[in-house]
Amino acid sequence: MEYNQITSSVPISLLNISSLQILSLSMNNLSGYLPREIDNSTKMQHLWISGNKLIGEIPKEISNLVELELLNLGYNSFRGRLNMEIFNIPGVRMMYLSSNNLSGSLPPPNMCSILPNIEDFYLSFTNLVGTIPHSISNCSKLTRLELSNNQLTGLIPNSLAYLTYLKLLNLEGNNLISDSSLSFLTSLTNCRNLTNLSLSLNPLNGILPSLCVANLLNIDYSSKWGHVAGNVY
Repeated sequence: MEYNQITSSVPISLLNISSLQILSLSMNNLSGYLPREIDNSTKMQHLWISGNKLIGEIPKEISNLVELELLNLGYNSFRGRLNMEIFNIPGVRMMYLSSNNLSGSLPPPNMCSILPNIEDFYLSFTNLVGTIPHSISNCSKLTRLELSNNQLTGLIPNSLAYLTYLKLLNLEGNNLISDSSLSFLTSLTNCRNLTNLSLSLNPLNGILPSLCVANLLNIDYSSKWGHVAGNVY
């Protein structure tokens, strides 16, 4: 039911279908709150409601959808602190929460033990603060990490190098820093599948190390306030 210009709220009656496995309502004009009765759909595997006008908090009851694999709530108007309970869904492989009026910090250091199967993790434009934890490297299946345009601070961790399946890393538009040798870039040479890396609009200062990032097709080292010099080989 995507792209249908549906203008109602999310009907509770729809969520009461206990056998429902896939619900796709993206790119409509849905408004109001996402009902807490969402957990009535106990067999739900794919939940796509991006690109609507939903408001309020993301209901913590989503964590009761134990069979959920794909969650896309991006490009809505959800508000409030990012509820850590929604990350307590072990089977989730793809989570898209970008472009909402959220607040708070990244999920706790044990996130990767709670989400051992996470592959795509999108939290751009969500007003996040805090640092990127070294423990992010424990999300060993991660292929796309999108944290751009938040208020993240601190060092870009070298431990990202352990994400060997990583294809996309977008950290632009934050306040992230590195040491003068930009050592995290050298560590990223271990990410042989990395094809998209964006670091624009961060206060990076340093000299690009002599590196060859295998298969790196799109790379953006631009920095905000800082100065990056050197060559990419």
